[in-house]
Amino acid sequence: MVKAIFFDVDGTLVSFRTHTIPASALEALHTLRAKGIKLFLSTGRHPVMLRSVEGLFSFDGAVTLSGQYCTAGGQVLRSNPMPPEAVEELVEAAGDDAFSCIFLEGEDIYVNCINDYTRRFISDLSIDMPPVRPARYALGRTVYQAVTFLDKEHERLLLDRAPHLKTTRWHPNFLDVIPPTGGKDRGLDAILDHFGIPLEESMAFGDGENDLSMLVHAGIGVAMGTASDEVKARADYAAPSVDEDGVARALEHFGLL
Repeated sequence: MVKAIFFDVDGTLVSFRTHTIPASALEALHTLRAKGIKLFLSTGRHPVMLRSVEGLFSFDGAVTLSGQYCTAGGQVLRSNPMPPEAVEELVEAAGDDAFSCIFLEGEDIYVNCINDYTRRFISDLSIDMPPVRPARYALGRTVYQAVTFLDKEHERLLLDRAPHLKTTRWHPNFLDVIPPTGGKDRGLDAILDHFGIPLEESMAFGDGENDLSMLVHAGIGVAMGTASDEVKARADYAAPSVDEDGVARALEHFGLL
């Protein structure tokens, strides 16, 4: 029996085309809530980037910053920043604006420089552009995650210089950078432990490679239609895309609607 469901945001619960939650998914959320199922966001976004989504539905908690910062009921359940040596490696790699990088702290968000990839990211997520600060500003600060604008051809600019970092990719041009002990699966565990819900009674939806750890860890993992073949192959079920009512149709498939 499913008692907790975790939803990635961008490309899963929120459409890149409309920048909102489809009516079918919103209706499904209300139906699940009426059944007593706990509902959570699980995203790479910073908490302040979730206001538009949380304004549409009151979730029971959130796994944010790809599992590094998790909350429920106003309580912080997990706080897992990058170790200082990892921040130093990231700053050194991005120094002299070698690539654009958004640094995500507990309260502060900033970018070292802006390029076309950065502008596309901001447009796709329909959020405000962070202020520009030099990469070295992050030294000695509490950084939970970074978004590095590196395609696969250029990702070695970071990967070859950052042994203390863990990376996941959810877009061909963007690479999420998190602590070695990070991941959405760790955030899922923190939420479940808090509510006393067994792992086998959890369900997760996602579409990116950064969702994969969560999808294979949860009791049931659902990959959306826009997910890569690898993510779909490792999930328990491949749903249609968010714009094709994928969330509601997957829930119907598993008898939850």
